Amino acid sequence: MIALAAFVPVTLPRRELSRELSRSASMSPHRRKRWLAWLALWLLSLGATPAFAWNQAGHAAVAAIAYAQLTPRARARADAILQRHPEYPEWVRDIAPEQAALVAFLRASYWADDIKFDRRQGFSDRDPPPSAHPAYPDMRVHGTWHYLNRPVTAPGVAVPPDFQIVAPDGGALGKIVEFEDALRHSPPDSPRQAYYLAWLIHLVGDVHQPLHTVARCSKNNPRGDQGGSLFIVRPTPAAPLDGPYKPNLHAFWDNAALETASLSEVQALARELSRSRPARRQALAPPTQWLDESAKLAREVAYQAGLDDTPEPPTLSESYKARARAVARERVRLAGFRLAALLNRL
Repeated sequence: MIALAAFVPVTLPRRELSRELSRSASMSPHRRKRWLAWLALWLLSLGATPAFAWNQAGHAAVAAIAYAQLTPRARARADAILQRHPEYPEWVRDIAPEQAALVAFLRASYWADDIKFDRRQGFSDRDPPPSAHPAYPDMRVHGTWHYLNRPVTAPGVAVPPDFQIVAPDGGALGKIVEFEDALRHSPPDSPRQAYYLAWLIHLVGDVHQPLHTVARCSKNNPRGDQGGSLFIVRPTPAAPLDGPYKPNLHAFWDNAALETASLSEVQALARELSRSRPARRQALAPPTQWLDESAKLAREVAYQAGLDDTPEPPTLSESYKARARAVARERVRLAGFRLAALLNRL
């Protein structure tokens, strides 16, 4: 991730799903009911592939919190930068002018996930074509930029000597620092700023998802479970496990803050979470602290779901799910305020 984790078989183009972020708010009650029913069924197909963080709703909620906290100067700058993004016309298609800037900021928050699925944009890690626009340094998906793999171990399992915390192509922490620096020092009229800003908005959200900062080494996954993506769980006792896309722990956490993503629901969650402002020292904490917090929560909360070497995948209890929801929403809240603080300082 119109609540869309990045682990699902895409049966509808993600750009079409993105449009629902705004359109669903104005749907008739009958159409909206049908849309939500379809979405609920679609979400059940969550599968186990390499992870991104949060679904589109989670990223959009982070962005909505941040956008409301931007200073007039920072907001005007962000608006102007994103207008130079190649996808801006697609982001604001059919959007009322008074909502265009906000919707573009929200859609930019999950653009770095969309490029993996939206073939129209031409991004690929396997065989990237030449850059299609001056805004793009290259046409790679850069899947490894979304996370770090701090090792966590199951009982009796050691971390492999060649365990990779940061991939050769880079990881989330380094890219946050790099893109912040690029936005601060690159020419103001550079089209690349739109690329840097979209990635920065996304990665700040990513590293606040606990399972985007760790990988657990276990008997079944001695080289790491890809932040819970290889850890099959049952979200409910009746959840099917016999299909090609099995529910996993990372996918569950991606959807823990908010599963459905109409613009009205994203804004409602953002308003709710913004009622309590974090302390100044929390809002201004450095990115290294963000990752420390997430890794601690992964160990102490997320991985309390159980072990992945049992005969049957563990079923997530109602108490576990309630705690996960509370933790996920708190991480979304902090990510939004911290993103705003970062952009306000540029």
